[in-house]
Amino acid sequence: MNLNLLAISGSFLAGVATILGAFPILLGKRISPKMQDVFLGFSGGIMLAASFFSLLNPAIDMANVTFNRYFAVAFISLGLILGTFIFLIVDRLIPEDYFLRIYENGNSKILKKMWLFIFAITVHNFPEGMSSALGFLTGDVGKGISLASGIGIQNIPEGLAVAMALYVNNFPKKDVFLITFLTGIVEPVGGLVAILLFSISHYILPIGLAFAAGAMLFVVTKEMIPEIHKKGYETQATVGLMLGFILMMILDNLFS
Repeated sequence: MNLNLLAISGSFLAGVATILGAFPILLGKRISPKMQDVFLGFSGGIMLAASFFSLLNPAIDMANVTFNRYFAVAFISLGLILGTFIFLIVDRLIPEDYFLRIYENGNSKILKKMWLFIFAITVHNFPEGMSSALGFLTGDVGKGISLASGIGIQNIPEGLAVAMALYVNNFPKKDVFLITFLTGIVEPVGGLVAILLFSISHYILPIGLAFAAGAMLFVVTKEMIPEIHKKGYETQATVGLMLGFILMMILDNLFS
């Protein structure tokens, strides 16, 4: 049995599951400002939980296998700092009118936050694609299937988060579908990179997971949480955030 083929197939199917989360948005109607904040909070909760349970926890576990616990913590901290720093640079250097040139309608500041959010989800999906592939590359096909299935199910609410961010900014449904699909299709690319690089260095995956966690934490704390406190629906949005966090925590623990 070709483990490399299984690895790519597993990461591809896990990534494609992202688009399933877009279906409620593609089939739905316009959403009130209150519900927009609730969904934005829900999306932030998903990202926070994914940062801790899907990224940082496995990164620390992997690093502890390779290093002593002190160096492992330093190694993971470096990944977190890099992820945060790169997104800080992106936030500072890209002009806000650039997002108006990408999409001609809407407010440039809101669009900038939206693209940063989608970029963070995409970065997060890359090491998850690596994880899906590495589950098969251990030689335990059952473990690979379990891991890829769990990641695929986790990707469904993440697809909802991406689709919601696009939908509330009045993107056409065909663009919502396409962009959501593209964020997920990054995963088989990560799977291919895992196949090519993991045999060279086993340090790549834990620092990649930590990098993605840093990127997601930056976007949630700098952009999303302040946004849900602007319209007077912060209580409802906070409930949405907690529900998103709990959902992702449950999915991660059920299928990890």
